[in-house]
Amino acid sequence: MEGQRRAAFVALVRGDAMAVARVGQLDARVAVDRMRMAVEDGSLGQNALKEDRELLLEVLGQLADPADHLYRQLNLKITPDTQLAYTNTKVLEKPTPLTSGSFASVFALKVENADGVAQDSVFKPLKATEEGWVGKWSGIPMDDPQVAIRNIATLSCAKKLGLDVIADTRLALIDTGRGPLDPDLGLLMERAPGKQARNADADWFKNPAVFAEVTKLQLLDHLTGQVDRHDNNYFIDVGPNGDVKVTGIDNDQCFGKDLLSPSDIRPLRRLPFHGTALPPVIDTAMAAMIDALEDDELHAMLDNQLSDDEVDATVSRLQGLRLHVDQLRSQGLVIEPAQWADPAMQARFTAQNSYIGRERTTHQVF
Repeated sequence: MEGQRRAAFVALVRGDAMAVARVGQLDARVAVDRMRMAVEDGSLGQNALKEDRELLLEVLGQLADPADHLYRQLNLKITPDTQLAYTNTKVLEKPTPLTSGSFASVFALKVENADGVAQDSVFKPLKATEEGWVGKWSGIPMDDPQVAIRNIATLSCAKKLGLDVIADTRLALIDTGRGPLDPDLGLLMERAPGKQARNADADWFKNPAVFAEVTKLQLLDHLTGQVDRHDNNYFIDVGPNGDVKVTGIDNDQCFGKDLLSPSDIRPLRRLPFHGTALPPVIDTAMAAMIDALEDDELHAMLDNQLSDDEVDATVSRLQGLRLHVDQLRSQGLVIEPAQWADPAMQARFTAQNSYIGRERTTHQVF
């Protein structure tokens, strides 16, 4: 039994289990276990055909361990980075819909994090296939997009480079409202502070620290091949004491196997990518960060997450970034961090070569 017939049968068994739980005042998982034991000892379904009993046991097993079923359904490898970090036991405030669009639904919730502290979070259920992605033009297969792995690999690269510009992202199994026997497997991210770049204060785009932090995010995106970094999927926060925090979200349309140059995240051949050409200025800390990352370190970090072609493409983009750093250095455009306030340096950022220039143009900041 497959497709809609199987889905209807699973829903029927799930409904029966929830009814048993209500009548017996049991936890839903306990009700499933009791039903399974009753089928196994013959007190339930004794007149059913053998294949029907096997199907019923299979579905009860799916309800008893939804994580295993969902990992298999999503073709998601179980690695230390893809282990479940959050379940319903860590949820302090139930999920509420945050957005719902053509291709994704996102929920806001509050969880208890690993430090035992309440954390405002965002939960995005995973899907086995995708559509409407610009990422398909970069070589990401839509029938097996591996959204979780791409997000986690982006976070791994950010940590390796020492860049705090990506939302902490973990795997979670959460009931989003359909009941405890029908949870979603998805990505749980700490909610980014501040405002989306689209809604940021215009004066922020003159702030030297904003220049530096947004450029860090841009460099990371050139490495990962992120083709969907528009002004709606990164946040800027300028605190009352002047501290600046930039956070990239929705880090999944990346690591496409067909992007071999770091500048290929810009719109190419009319492809609808949301990146730009390489930044015209970086600082010495950023240059040192790129120089220090070795090809074999990328392999060691990404080989168990991405395909060979995707890792090779990432290494190719890293090599391109090194060449770009050398070119900027030869032109005197690798500056000291204190020089981000220099108007001459800021003027080099355009809508074509940088996120900050693109957003300055949108906000008409000159």
